Amino acid sequence: MFKKIIFLSMSISGSIVYADAIKSLDMFLQNKQITGDFTQTVYGNKKNRVSLGSMQILRPNKFRWEYKDGQLIISNSKDIYIYDKELKQVTIKKLNSSLGKSPALLLAGGTNIKKSYTISSGAKSDGLEWVNLNPKTISDNNGFKSVSMGFAKNTGLLSQMKFIDSFDNKSAISFTNVKVGKEAKTSADDFKFKPPIGVDIINSDN
Repeated sequence: MFKKIIFLSMSISGSIVYADAIKSLDMFLQNKQITGDFTQTVYGNKKNRVSLGSMQILRPNKFRWEYKDGQLIISNSKDIYIYDKELKQVTIKKLNSSLGKSPALLLAGGTNIKKSYTISSGAKSDGLEWVNLNPKTISDNNGFKSVSMGFAKNTGLLSQMKFIDSFDNKSAISFTNVKVGKEAKTSADDFKFKPPIGVDIINSDN
């Protein structure tokens, strides 16, 4: 995702941070197409778990989140398919029952996140402008206690996301090669999924 003259200076600076950060978020949410690579880190007490992958997003609610270790998560805006190549298993969920429970869904939802989260500015750090998102109601926290999004100052593109879930587990995602709008080339076929022959299929909504 920091005597009078000093206070005035801090107040002005804080307002600028807020405006820049919120503007970056608004512009990012208005883009229909997004692609990029990511490094996801889940922090543990003894060891962190790091995963690499790529993402494709076509708003509203279509995404392809592919890990290099063989796991693939795809949403066609109605259903979510979670394919584990190693386990030869596909889990199918209805989108409405899972909305907001993963970084991919949070990003693919676009401006809808403003309905569920209170948005505020964060401190500048690591050359990024941060926006904090906190669930409006505890009973419907979408799996996250808090989310922070860091945008690059020079481009306004999403660079990092940090998460704290309902169990106080922390994770972070760093994004590279992010492209938005016309530069992000996606097609409807990217968000279709047909389970491979021979895999176990689990419908978690039944």
